[in-house]
Amino acid sequence: MTDDTITVAVDQDFKIPLKSIGTAGYIWKIESVPDGIRALGSEIQNPPVATKPGDATTQVFRFRALEAGEHIITFALARPWENKAIETRSLVVKAG
Repeated sequence: MTDDTITVAVDQDFKIPLKSIGTAGYIWKIESVPDGIRALGSEIQNPPVATKPGDATTQVFRFRALEAGEHIITFALARPWENKAIETRSLVVKAG
């Protein structure tokens, strides 16, 4: 698990880009998001060149900070049809 920290203002939208292996079926999903943060959606950004199975893609999650404080968002990288994640990642959001 990798821990990162970002700082944002309250009522500010922010993005969290995560490298995924969407071409092999692995995508990130939000495991937990605290009440002080609102998830606004996500999208996969494919590279500008043609991809093949196993190539990396970037999945971008959008959020908004609703309350001041320190909040932890946790993600899991897995195939939707499998029960076990191959990686988890937590990010600390400092909103103020």
